[in-house]
Amino acid sequence: MSRARQQAALWAARRLDAEARDEAGFEAWKSADPAHAQAFDEVWRASQDPALAEAMRLSQQKRAVPRRAGPLTALAGGLVACALAIVAIWPQAQLMTVDPLVLQTAPGQHRVATLADGTQVTLDGATRLEVRLGAWRRQVELVRGEAFFDVAHDAGRPFTVKAPEGSARVLGTAFDLERGDGRLELSVRRGRVRLAPAGLIHRTAELTMGQRAFAKEGRLSAVRAFDLHADDWRSGWLETDGITLARLVERLNRASATPITIADPALGRQRVAGRFRLDEPQALVLNLALMHGFTVRQTPDGLALSR
Repeated sequence: MSRARQQAALWAARRLDAEARDEAGFEAWKSADPAHAQAFDEVWRASQDPALAEAMRLSQQKRAVPRRAGPLTALAGGLVACALAIVAIWPQAQLMTVDPLVLQTAPGQHRVATLADGTQVTLDGATRLEVRLGAWRRQVELVRGEAFFDVAHDAGRPFTVKAPEGSARVLGTAFDLERGDGRLELSVRRGRVRLAPAGLIHRTAELTMGQRAFAKEGRLSAVRAFDLHADDWRSGWLETDGITLARLVERLNRASATPITIADPALGRQRVAGRFRLDEPQALVLNLALMHGFTVRQTPDGLALSR
């Protein structure tokens, strides 16, 4: 912390204690350097926030002030610590006061929504998002499914999409984010996006246009390139050089009103590759069954794949 900030906290403590006030000394200190006045204003605004009183009360309950510290020094120290804590947590705390906007789709349904900040979001089928646009941050929770984001640029309000597997943070760009098979996959169409796996101490990766990677179980995959001009799920297609049948079925279930299940876990691990039409899921699994030697049964609950 800067010396000016430390001194500002001490002067703020004096002004909160009627017996310790020194108006002449305070004015002399403040006029000695423009940085003094700025530092004091920042600390004083924090000291007047109702959250500060609560934070100091909780802090006092948890730890006693050392005996060698005088009451004025202790109060100043409390102001410094609490002011810094408020600066750190307030943007996130403020975001939590915002009622979320829920966007969701049924299987087989696509939806395009424009958020209040100008960001455009395209939802795949069976997808749910919870959107919070705060004064300092914009945050979306990808509860399930897949969505394409064309984020409106706002340098003062970073845009983050979170999921249990990790998060993607940007200022303004276009990217696709998918949850499935226990992982969070990011494909960047424009700009730069930081992908972070879940957990406190893990490496992150910054992806640029035409790059793709995923986070799973606290780790990041290698970054690889993809064809920006290839069709994707928004036009009803999936082009891949190899995914498990289980992951393909998971994606098909977002496009299909008829649920598809895999009875044999070993079959789900079988890898398939090619260009698949997602908006005709039943025809696709029948063709895959012929190619890979498994069967498709119609059940009361949908389609079941087995050996």
